Amino acid sequence: MKKITAIIIVLALCMTSLFALVSCDGTPEETTKAPETTAAPDDATTAAEEQTTAAEEQTTEAEATTEEEQTTEAEATTEEEQTTEAEATTASSGGEVKYDEDFVALYQTRAADHSPISAAEGRELACRFSLNEGERLIGLVFESCPTWQAEGSAFVVELYKWDIDYDNTLLGDPLYTEEFTDWIDNAKCELDFSDKAADGFPAGSYLWVFRGTVGTIGIWALDPTDGCQYFENGMEANNGFRVNAVVLIPA
Repeated sequence: MKKITAIIIVLALCMTSLFALVSCDGTPEETTKAPETTAAPDDATTAAEEQTTAAEEQTTEAEATTEEEQTTEAEATTEEEQTTEAEATTASSGGEVKYDEDFVALYQTRAADHSPISAAEGRELACRFSLNEGERLIGLVFESCPTWQAEGSAFVVELYKWDIDYDNTLLGDPLYTEEFTDWIDNAKCELDFSDKAADGFPAGSYLWVFRGTVGTIGIWALDPTDGCQYFENGMEANNGFRVNAVVLIPA
């Protein structure tokens, strides 16, 4: 009986020890779950980082778009300014203006009597005249230049921009100069300024000077006309020389 009791006690002790071991093994199982709970902050941090990255990408994209728009706008503005400037230049050069060519008489066309005025031996015959705003001077036509039937006559024609008076004007450089030789009696003399000014000379006051260089040469003269001033050898005269200004007038 005592042996049975002892056996039972031993078995009870063994069961108690086994239960204690089972209880101790359960504690590590619960502690292994702790790292799983700490993973949550890592996920949250990653999500936050992703949101920050996305926000930065959106900001960068917005900045790039804004910069591109500003660049495009600046380029468009520059192009528009250049176009406007080009149009203004074209308009100022007469590119957009239509003209009619006209002959403007620098003498009294209704006068009946006319006589030749000599420019032989370096004498100067001249006329100051003016163009209205918008008009352009492209040439001169001397209707008839007599030589008194002489052969080999020659002369020079110059065009100046008028400056204060006759003497001051001739101190400046001529806008145009042309020499004519072996002149035929009473032939027409035509000057074309296109080589010096493609669109002609602009509005303003000018002086043409006719100067004999060889033999006898001159210009036929009629009565003067208003708006012109005539000179013979630098002195004011009352003869209106038979010369026409070839002028472009806005249509």
